[in-house]
Amino acid sequence: MALCVAVDSLGYVKQSTTETIDNCTTYVLYTAQDYANLPTLTDIFTMPLAEDLGQMWMLGFSMPIIAYLTAWGYGVVINWFKEKHP
Repeated sequence: MALCVAVDSLGYVKQSTTETIDNCTTYVLYTAQDYANLPTLTDIFTMPLAEDLGQMWMLGFSMPIIAYLTAWGYGVVINWFKEKHP
């Protein structure tokens, strides 16, 4: 659980009872568990798992093909109902 703390004039860290974490204007003190769960830049730029990369590649490869084939199918049906001019 995070706490809103402030440093007094003697250099002591004291909990601020009037401020919530959302409105804290001084310092926020985290527990070790909270700090370990915070995302960092290394977490953002880590290499995804091979299975995840494979799924992303297949999604990026197959979605345009599926969209093209669906649009082509709708075009065939729409053109079938159009009046043909000789």
